Amino acid sequence: MVFGITGGSGSGKSSVSAIFEKLGVDIIDTDLIAREVTQFGTPCLKELAEAFGNDILNSDGTLERQTLASIAFTDTDKTKILNRITHKYIKACILKRIENSQADIIAIDGAVIIGSDIEPICDFLISIIADKEIRIERIIKRDKLTRAQALERLDAQPNEEFYRNHSQYIIINNDTVEELEDGILNLFNELNEV
Repeated sequence: MVFGITGGSGSGKSSVSAIFEKLGVDIIDTDLIAREVTQFGTPCLKELAEAFGNDILNSDGTLERQTLASIAFTDTDKTKILNRITHKYIKACILKRIENSQADIIAIDGAVIIGSDIEPICDFLISIIADKEIRIERIIKRDKLTRAQALERLDAQPNEEFYRNHSQYIIINNDTVEELEDGILNLFNELNEV
């Protein structure tokens, strides 16, 4: 069984993945894979530099992630270009990881699964949603951004309704970690009965 864990920035995908991992699910983190495929000298990094300019590179030729994020995540067309370039490399790594996994249940943790080349790999999708204000607070704390920057990032992403319409399961992550764990355990037990 392979499923996707998705949701907007600050929704709590990483927290949900960590709980599933404790339950024995093999988690494939697309953020980590994105770091792998954009390392110095990779074909993906070369394509990104061609699309977004050499300003996204540090003086040593490595990716300057904050600069790329400030360019790509503030404009939906540029976000699409970023996804079009990176997704093919990320998908190839994911398929290799699935092939080599010994786990019965595998989850792909990714912000952009819905409508991507990664969605058909998944048997179903679980979307994590949270109130906008909670997400803003989490983004400010995690990424050390201003409120305006956090809002700009959220405005460039799909809304809650989008995730609800494209997912088989929804996890609402507004409350305590204990409540989140209880909800995931219930869902995990339900999935094991399928």
